[in-house]
Parts: sequence; structure tokens; C-alpha cells
Amino acid sequence: MPVTNTTNITKEIKNGDVASLYYFYGHDAAAVESFTRWLINKLCPKDAQFMNFHKFEGKGLSIPALLDACEALPMFAERVVVAINDLRMEDLPKEDGDALRKILSKLSDTTTVIIYATGVDLYKNKRSLTDKNKRFCDHCAKYGEVCDFQYKTANELGKSIAAALQKKGCGIDKRTAEYLAELCGCDSAYIKQEIEKLSAFANGRAVTREDIDALCIKHIEYDGYELAVNILNNNAKYVYNRISELSAQDFDAYELVSIISFSLTDIYRAKLARSSGLSHSDACKDFGYPKNREFAIKNAYQLCGSISIHKIKAVLKIMCDTDFTLKTTSLDKKAAMLVLEQRVAECFMAGNGR
Repeated sequence: MPVTNTTNITKEIKNGDVASLYYFYGHDAAAVESFTRWLINKLCPKDAQFMNFHKFEGKGLSIPALLDACEALPMFAERVVVAINDLRMEDLPKEDGDALRKILSKLSDTTTVIIYATGVDLYKNKRSLTDKNKRFCDHCAKYGEVCDFQYKTANELGKSIAAALQKKGCGIDKRTAEYLAELCGCDSAYIKQEIEKLSAFANGRAVTREDIDALCIKHIEYDGYELAVNILNNNAKYVYNRISELSAQDFDAYELVSIISFSLTDIYRAKLARSSGLSHSDACKDFGYPKNREFAIKNAYQLCGSISIHKIKAVLKIMCDTDFTLKTTSLDKKAAMLVLEQRVAECFMAGNGR
């Protein structure tokens, strides 16, 4: 079967069409864990789990014990559910890997195996599974359902945030919900924590942007974006105050230069697209942006109109040079932060004809 999605799986389950095998992976580990928990409870209700639910860890997986669980008949229930968490094929001996494939290819109609990854890295780069995990994923697709839990866009997560807050008796408008998603880097795990905090604070009223700014922890990438924008706009007070705050939170100059440069690159790409008459969607596609970072280009596209490309290039070059200096010079934390502050001052003058 081809890679599917949670919507299709949910519909199939409600229609009584249950697969014998599910393989869940992806960068959004919180979404993987949440959906797997729902699926386990749906297929094997809690009052039946003592006799009919078996969970294994991928590391140190016992093939004989797994075989026994998969061949067991359900007791006072419709099916046996077997879950394997954090299975990484590189960790299995070849003979165990072969035995596992054989077991999964001969599952009975009353057994469902759910393999899901929440705490291991299955990727060789940002986009592709390692060769062994990819071959195993393809094997699972032959006998069941495979779902890649990619990060969602800020727009998609905004709808989920609004629905979650509504269940807790609170409201939130569309733009504010998307702002929270952006602040959390479109990471479901971070968002879930912040929703709990915000709903408790709002206590039945609508959540506002002011609530979010007061209570929520900014994802460090969002700080990089804010710093980059304010450097380009010569807002020295904000930039130096925020650098001081981040330094007090134990972030070092190397990290700050990295996140600022990261966001400057987004802004530069957005400016190039805008100057060429292309949309932010074109830029996302051309530069291969994942869904959870599309908002970065969208926001950059909106603000870069009044900033000259000369200014952006000049500031980006200074930050790149600063990164090189910090990585090739032996400096303590305080000295490195001083270098960053000096280079930021150069950024304020860059591209202004001084």
C-alpha cells in the first residue's frame, strides 16, 4: 500500500476496515505518539488490554516473545494488538530482521501490529530514511499501512489549536492561533504544553496574543527571526536587550549567530522571489522548505518589501564572517558575546551609505 494519512486511517477504522500492520514514523513525534495511543485504545479498549495488548521496545527486541504475542488468540476481545516502539533496523541483527519481516508478512486477521517511532532517529538526512529503515518501511507497506507524520503548516496547526482550546472552554482567533504555532516552531509537542498553560490561565475566555507573549516560551528559531528583522530595521534597543536576555538564559554567541543567519537566509530568499515577481509559495517550492517552515518565508515575504537587497546581503555577509571568526578563534563566552555585539553594530551601519 502507498503512504497514507491519519484521516484515511481514521475513516477506515470507523468503517471496520482494520489493517494487520501499521508503520508510523516522521519528524512530528508528538503527533505519532498521540495518534498511536488513540489507535491502540480504539482497536483494544482499556478493559481488554490486560490480556490482549502487548508492547515491545525496538532496542533489544525479543523475536521469540514477539512471535508468541502475534500468534496469540484474542481473549474476550476482537483482536490482539502488538505495539513496537522505536524500532531502528540498524539495531537489529540481520537474522532478527529477517525473522521480523517473516512474522509481519503472515499476521492473522485477529492480530494487528503497530510499529511507531517517537524517540529514535530513522533518517539519514532531513528528508530521507536510512537505507535499512527505508527497505523495512517498504516491506511494511506491502502488508499494511504506512504513515509519515510530517510537520504541519502554521495554518493547519492553527485549526488544531483552536479546536483543542475550544474543548477546554476557551476561544482563540485564527491569526493568534497561527502565531502560537509559529512561536513553537510548528512542533506539536511544544504546542501541546503551551495549550495546557494558556487554557488554565484564560479560564474560559478567549486566549489573546498578549497571553501568549506573557506565558509561552519562544522557540529559539522565532527569536532568530525577530533579531534578524530588527537588525535589518536598525532597532538597536530591541536587539541588544534581547541578546542580553538570551545570554542570561545561557545561550552563547555561536548559537545566536547561527539562528540569526538562518532567518536572514529566509529573508534573502523571500526578497529574491519578490524581486523576481514570484510568490512566497514559489520560493518555498524552489528552495524545498518543509511544511512547518513555510511560515518563515511567508512572513519574510511580507516584511522585506521596504528593505533593500543590498542591506540584506551586507548584513548576511557580516553574520557569516562573524560565524567564521567565532569558530576559528579561541574565545570565552563573554568575549564571544562581545564580538557578536560589535558585529551587530556593523550591521546597523551596513547598506546605509555610511
